[in-house]
Amino acid sequence: MATGNEGETNGCTFQWKIENISHCWWLFAEGMASPSFIADALEGTKWCLFLYLTGNRNEDDVSVYLHRKGDCSGPNIIEINFQLAFLGADGSLLKERSLSKQGFLRKSSKGFHKFESRKKMFFTEKEAFLPQDALMFQCTLWRKDESLVKSKHFYARTVFNVSRSFFVWSIRNFSTVNAGLRRKFKDNLFDFDLVLNEDIDKKLDIDMISLDDSVRYISFNTSIIDLEEKKENCGIKNCSADDLKVGVLSPVLIFPKKLMENKSRYLPNDVLSLGFEFAFWTKESESSIWKLQTKGKRGVKRKMPYSRKEIPQHTAALATDLKSMYKHGIFVDTELRTWAQTFPAHRNILSARSPVFRSMFMNDMKETNSGHVDITDFEADTVNRMLLYIYTDCLEDLHFESASKLYTIADKYEILSLRSRCSSFLQDNLRPTNACDVLILADRHQDDDLKSAVQDYIVEHNEVFSSLGWKIFMDTNVKLAADIMYRKVLNPGKIYPCNV
Repeated sequence: MATGNEGETNGCTFQWKIENISHCWWLFAEGMASPSFIADALEGTKWCLFLYLTGNRNEDDVSVYLHRKGDCSGPNIIEINFQLAFLGADGSLLKERSLSKQGFLRKSSKGFHKFESRKKMFFTEKEAFLPQDALMFQCTLWRKDESLVKSKHFYARTVFNVSRSFFVWSIRNFSTVNAGLRRKFKDNLFDFDLVLNEDIDKKLDIDMISLDDSVRYISFNTSIIDLEEKKENCGIKNCSADDLKVGVLSPVLIFPKKLMENKSRYLPNDVLSLGFEFAFWTKESESSIWKLQTKGKRGVKRKMPYSRKEIPQHTAALATDLKSMYKHGIFVDTELRTWAQTFPAHRNILSARSPVFRSMFMNDMKETNSGHVDITDFEADTVNRMLLYIYTDCLEDLHFESASKLYTIADKYEILSLRSRCSSFLQDNLRPTNACDVLILADRHQDDDLKSAVQDYIVEHNEVFSSLGWKIFMDTNVKLAADIMYRKVLNPGKIYPCNV
């Protein structure tokens, strides 16, 4: 969720970019909800967008709605004007519809059941609506009885991190080969066999051996590679998690009669070459990134603070690819071992991000010869979070406890950017109940900037001094407590007695 001060704005514009959408749209029969945003110019009301790519009432239509959240400020009912639109790659309006003076109660939605044809968006005009397989959905809302003069801009980004793989299966003596021939494929998340079977015609089935619970779908795209090494697409089979649990998927491909009718092209030396590409998406692969701007009537933009680190599109794509290499153990050459779990990794990436890891692998240390690094002083979750940051430069689902542990491991392995990000998070989330813990952490790691920030916070929040935690802190950290009291004397204010 994003928020901020609107200033003189009288509306807001929310843009939601959904990447790799063509692989996942059919899984959301119940619709997709965008991240929430707060429109301060509209009395602090909170909103989100609903998108039904298989239609809310008719599966051939795409339905779109603006929804007012229930947990928001503002009047019981608010009247606004709003516009919903799909944008092209250049920001132009491909499809837009508007409504004026619409009253919204809390937990109410308004929009369009038949906003656009799904066939048009995903097939006939896919290049326009889904450039680089991304849909841009925009909503602009402003005060009733006014023209939009200046709006605050919100940007949200959702990425379905689809992983892809490709291999070629060459079937020798195809004309006479017996049914039951198999080709195995095994990944960290699933294990399946391609099976050559025969009913009336020869066909290709998939026998799922095992499947990780995190996999939401797999898309199988089969092609025939001819004598000139050109691929002729034979179709795509999309399989949801429920489909995959059935076991045997039939058929992925029914071999066309033209194979036997044109052997010189498709069966040189009676060898059939099949190109097999599959893409899969897991539950854990969703992410959102925000930035905020204010846009004036003439299009002049003024940068505003944003809630998370903004990542350029090309950098985000690289991060997605590196994350896939980490998640699926592609070409790994070392392991990070905790008491509970082992994490395959790449020495060159670890070395690029951490001078401590670089020293381990460059010098004749046991980590170089053994092929693994033992990390026994941190939990598996902390090591996994550190690795995700190393590979993607992103922090996901961070909370106070995990940030404290990440700060510690970042300091140990000298990942300075991660330590800085965790320090900022801890400062932003200081509370009277945790300030003493953060002060101890900062002092232990000799972080003067974080330490000074926490000291200032404690001095300015008298409720810290009335807590039992402060009493314990004074007993166990006499020097730190004395420093706080010295600052308090320099900045006098009421000090409450401890409630013990």
